[in-house]
Amino acid sequence: MAPPAKPAAAQRKPGQVWSALKQIVLPPPAGTAVMPGMDAFERTVEGVMSRQSTARAQHLVRVTAITLAVLLAWAAFAQVDEVTRGDGKVVPSSQLQVLQALDGGVVSEIKVREGDVVDAGQLLLRIDGTRATSGVREANAQGFALQVRVARLRAQAEGSTFKPPSGKDAEDEHIIEEERRLYESRMSELSTLVSISRQQVMQRQQELSEAQARRSAAIRGLELAQQELNQTRPLLATGAVSQVDVLRLERDVTRNRGDAEGAAAQIARAQAAIGEANRKVQETELQFRNEARKELSEALGKLNALNEGKVALDDKVDKTQVKSPVRGRVQRLMANTVGGVVQPGKDIVEIVPLDDTLVLEARVLPRDIAFLVPGQKANVKFTAYDFSIYGSLEATVENISPDTEVDEKGNAFYVVRVRTQQPNFGDKLPVLPGMTAEVDILTGRKTVLSYLLKPIIKAKAYALRER
Repeated sequence: MAPPAKPAAAQRKPGQVWSALKQIVLPPPAGTAVMPGMDAFERTVEGVMSRQSTARAQHLVRVTAITLAVLLAWAAFAQVDEVTRGDGKVVPSSQLQVLQALDGGVVSEIKVREGDVVDAGQLLLRIDGTRATSGVREANAQGFALQVRVARLRAQAEGSTFKPPSGKDAEDEHIIEEERRLYESRMSELSTLVSISRQQVMQRQQELSEAQARRSAAIRGLELAQQELNQTRPLLATGAVSQVDVLRLERDVTRNRGDAEGAAAQIARAQAAIGEANRKVQETELQFRNEARKELSEALGKLNALNEGKVALDDKVDKTQVKSPVRGRVQRLMANTVGGVVQPGKDIVEIVPLDDTLVLEARVLPRDIAFLVPGQKANVKFTAYDFSIYGSLEATVENISPDTEVDEKGNAFYVVRVRTQQPNFGDKLPVLPGMTAEVDILTGRKTVLSYLLKPIIKAKAYALRER
């Protein structure tokens, strides 16, 4: 049995099917006959295609609306930095350091060359300081001698032990030994004078003791003679004694009374002599100490004057070593020959400071200055280093000029000084004075939506205002 025949449409090749669809979808050319039933088929195809187009359009509208809503929400909350931009230039944070030779002299050593980076306190060059050093040594020797002398005079004035300062060499020890011998000689002289005065005191005390003994004996004799006289006088009336005996006893009484009074006077003289001798001892010691104090005052005055002069001498010696006051780069070296003579007060080295931070002076237009205040953060992008590769340096606004300045073209600007937190991008990427940069100063933050609406709001504010 033969297989059933396929429909005509199923037997068509793909090229024939595509041609049939083109005939169905596309309108036939003018003058072409249309087969019956073709209008209904076209309407069916057009309906299907219209529904598909409407679904795609609705989907596109929904996607677009969602996208716009998401973008609008993001723009309403996302924030961007508000910056004020200015063109800046690196300036030294301190002025150019010019070093001079105060006293001049002959250059004995040069430690640096032009272009070298030096640290603060680093030795740059040395000037021959033979004369200054000699003056310092002489002043030191005189000062030590005066110090030892002051110690000796203070010991004499206070009556204490001589304690000199420690010597550094044989010359110092010789000075100490001389002052020690002088101290011992002066103290021995004082001891001799005091000893003589004290011997006089002892002699007067001996005389006082003898006078006191004689007075005691005279008083005792007076008492006995008076007692005998009192007992003998009544016997004169009875004739038991003669008048001569009574007169002899009265003479004894008078003699003993005179001896007692003479001894009393001698006692007074001895006591006065003892007091005078004691005062002489005190005066001798006082005079000795006063002379020592006077010499001590003079020695201290000389020592103070010498110390003041020594400060100037030490300064001269210190000035022979020319050191850098700051960290910086040697820009010029005027004294470049060992053995050359440097005139007093002449410039010898110029140092450009290289601090741990950089200072830039940025020019900001007057219309952008309103929201700038010291302390604001900033970003510095140097034109010498590609920002996309090396990045920027963070900085802080330090100062804003109180008034505008005008450049050679007549443009007004404010000078804003900013200081970076780092001095460079690394040891091999230095930042030098004079380099230009773009300075972005952060003045605030605002949303993306407000940024996008700003032109519209501004246009609305100025629209339809013209006369």
